[in-house]
Amino acid sequence: MPMESTVQTAVWSIELGRGRRVLRWLMIVLAAAALSLVYTASQFRGFEKRESMDVAQLARNLARGQGYNTYVIRPLSLWQLKQFGPGHEQRLMNHPDLSNPPLYPMILATLFKALPASVFDFKENDRIYAPERWVILPFDQICLLLSVLLVYLWAKQLLDHRVAMTAGLLLLFSDTLWSYGISGLPTNFLMLLLLLTLYCLYRADRGMHPTEIPKTDQPANGQPVAPPPSTTRAGVLILVSAILMGLCFLTRYLCGFLVLPLAIYAGAIMRGKRSRLWGALYVAIFLAVIAPWLVRNYHVSGSVLGIAKYQIIGDVTLTRSYHPKIEGALSMRGIASAFLTRSRSLVSLLKEIGSDYFIFFFGVGLMYSFRRPEVARLRRAVVGAMACAIFGMALIGYPGEPNGPDVFGVNLLVLFLPLVAVYGVAFFYLLLDRIPFRIRLTRAAAIGAFALLNLAPMIFTLLPPRRGPYPYPPYIAPVTRMISTWFGSNDVAVSDLPWAMAWGGNRRTIWLPATVDDFYEIHDFVPPRGAFVSFLMFTPNLLNQPFQTEVLHGPYAAWAGIMRGQLPTLFPFKAGTLLPPVGDQILLADRVRWPQQQNQGLQPPEPAQTNALAPASTNATLSLPQPAPASK
Repeated sequence: MPMESTVQTAVWSIELGRGRRVLRWLMIVLAAAALSLVYTASQFRGFEKRESMDVAQLARNLARGQGYNTYVIRPLSLWQLKQFGPGHEQRLMNHPDLSNPPLYPMILATLFKALPASVFDFKENDRIYAPERWVILPFDQICLLLSVLLVYLWAKQLLDHRVAMTAGLLLLFSDTLWSYGISGLPTNFLMLLLLLTLYCLYRADRGMHPTEIPKTDQPANGQPVAPPPSTTRAGVLILVSAILMGLCFLTRYLCGFLVLPLAIYAGAIMRGKRSRLWGALYVAIFLAVIAPWLVRNYHVSGSVLGIAKYQIIGDVTLTRSYHPKIEGALSMRGIASAFLTRSRSLVSLLKEIGSDYFIFFFGVGLMYSFRRPEVARLRRAVVGAMACAIFGMALIGYPGEPNGPDVFGVNLLVLFLPLVAVYGVAFFYLLLDRIPFRIRLTRAAAIGAFALLNLAPMIFTLLPPRRGPYPYPPYIAPVTRMISTWFGSNDVAVSDLPWAMAWGGNRRTIWLPATVDDFYEIHDFVPPRGAFVSFLMFTPNLLNQPFQTEVLHGPYAAWAGIMRGQLPTLFPFKAGTLLPPVGDQILLADRVRWPQQQNQGLQPPEPAQTNALAPASTNATLSLPQPAPASK
């Protein structure tokens, strides 16, 4: 009899009790793990984004004990160090990074330190670099899943279980979030930080303005009374939120534009209790968190943001300039002109929140007034933060990349997708509840259609045909690693895609200077004794640019002749060869460094691209037109 009772209790628990909830969560965890494996296996081909490779090589240098030094050497950064003073040499071989914020590389470096050194060994035929697959991707995807879990638990408090479950499941299968999850960008980590920042403010709001009344607080006469506000707890939560906001800035400088609406939100929470003082305190704590890093930048380069401040000009050529002309560009007139030019697409920026369709329900739902004041205040804070994000992206710029422009690091709007989803789903159910369905199946069909609309991008992404095995163009990791092995540890590269060579080739690489004269000066005078600028690599990132607008008359005009083989007389690199897979990459070097059969053992990215036009390797100078005299 006791055994029968125990079995009945277990069956009841599985069907109706706590066991049912455990099984449900177990199924969700298994679905998330399966989705991670399927999406990564079908879509991940190695890092494609410049920023992902940039922060990864920074993290690797930190893990090796090389300090916050970069292998991606920007000519503007060399100029900044040179201008700062005679005591700050240009440091080509030990070059401090002046472009990226530190938090995400530091976290990756901590994870890298837990790995054996053999993980970072370069294996020539490996299609994907091991740290990408086993460290960076799992970390980013864990951040994604934690964000979805946080939003689900938050939405249950904010609205109801129905909205929370629908929004959580749709976010779990969001193609937008997973595309960032395999990009190597810090977006998912930053999203988690920003959600925690807003959640702390929301909890402070509920603590100061409670609306739910516990049963223990009900008086004997049945008249409800609200529990007293908890000023101390709310103040602590506001301070924690300010600290998290500082960490957001240390992950993405552009998040500085979000401080104002969140400080206003903090002041609104503490209204009647020196709200302006609390708003100012929020900003002060934020500044205290970021101050040490700003001091480091100023100590190293004489600028609190390093060369990141020049992003406001929005000119890539400036970053490649060793003698930049920035006086007119940094004037108020120049900044206003650039801002107005970018502002023409402000409305279309809303699509950058992702491929999901929550934004439409969120936008229309702004006309609906929620009865609970804390829900309405949070929505106003989200709308204000999104407006500041759009302003910041228009002011600083929001450049895409040739390979997959829909996924880029400076997209702040995608950070708000989880909360946009919650409010969008809530408004969808508000509309649905007002429709008098006579058949329950019709209501279920409407919910299914809404879900299918938002799941369609994920479905089409996972359907065949699949992407090729390499992110080519612009680069193939095995080719990059092979080229790096031809040169010594003191040889420095020059490339139009320095991130790929710095990360995949573990090679210090100078970003292709804006002019040939800048290249000559860097080549001759910047390397310290024992170091040499030894080779130059043109990749499809440059060679695939429109010939007229980008090469002949654009930012790469100075290199048009050299790309076509018209080498100036004084040009230091006379030996050259065409690189696999089909000879559409050019390598120029100080002397022949490569074997006769340089492409032996390499596989092209796609079999269809292998054809009879692939040139054979050569150990001689490229047979190209007569060199033109240089004006050095």
